[in-house]
Amino acid sequence: MFRSPYPAHLPHFSFILDNVPGSIEQKAKLLDITPATLRKYKARGEAPRAIHLALFWESVWGIGTIDVTARNQAATYFALAEALKRENARLVKQILSLEAEISSQKFSAANSSFFKIG
Repeated sequence: MFRSPYPAHLPHFSFILDNVPGSIEQKAKLLDITPATLRKYKARGEAPRAIHLALFWESVWGIGTIDVTARNQAATYFALAEALKRENARLVKQILSLEAEISSQKFSAANSSFFKIG
């Protein structure tokens, strides 16, 4: 899955360019282009997609996208870890119950004391 926004979902180039902190010279250096080229793009209000995307990820929109994605993934993995903890506790309880049932019989399983906790 691609993480880059579709062209229709990108803020206008001028908004992104103005949002990224720094001078035209600093932004041009970041993009490895000349300041004159960046000024030309600004005057036209558009730039090649690679330039547009590079600046997008440095803008509040790109940083916000990264932050939201990170938060959502963290919440998802936390929920998964919690679900696995509950499943593990349920299985431990089931194993201990089976071990208790086996130990009350006259026979024992090969691993009857294998999972005793405590």
